[in-house]
Amino acid sequence: MIFAVQVRGRHDRVETAAVPDGLLIRTGEQAALVRLEPAVGTQCWRLVVDGHATPVRLHERDGRLIATLGAVRVSMTVRRWLPLPSRERAAASADRRIEIRAPMPGLVIETRVAAGDPVRAGSPVVIVEAMKMQMEIPAPEAGRVEEVRVRAGEEVAGGQLLAIVRPLHARTERTSP
Repeated sequence: MIFAVQVRGRHDRVETAAVPDGLLIRTGEQAALVRLEPAVGTQCWRLVVDGHATPVRLHERDGRLIATLGAVRVSMTVRRWLPLPSRERAAASADRRIEIRAPMPGLVIETRVAAGDPVRAGSPVVIVEAMKMQMEIPAPEAGRVEEVRVRAGEEVAGGQLLAIVRPLHARTERTSP
């Protein structure tokens, strides 16, 4: 699981993964094996980081996690890492292509598009007949047809590439602090 953690004005991306001995916590280039064990008879915990134990008291106040380690008190916010629009990945996804494949073996009855044609999301690209039933294979996103790889009368295998569409408006994501 990935979290956005803010401590003393600093934002960090923290990845956690369950391992047999606790949690593997990774932030940037650093990683540590962490366990949090209840200290019997108290409101404290034992925070064990790479084999070194420290008593810690954890509580929540006003939506923030407060950790007290000895005389040091640290206030932090912890949230799930959320995807947000990004310019950096927009350029990377500009080359994204959508492959439209046959869902099952059959006979191509008709191709409704040609290379260069614009298509809307959900509009039929190819019609395939299988077991005397015709199935319209739609474009999953709006875009422009880059290539059509089949023609009417051609037999196709399940999973065979029928057409390639380049999206008009590529959806992009980035991660937020």
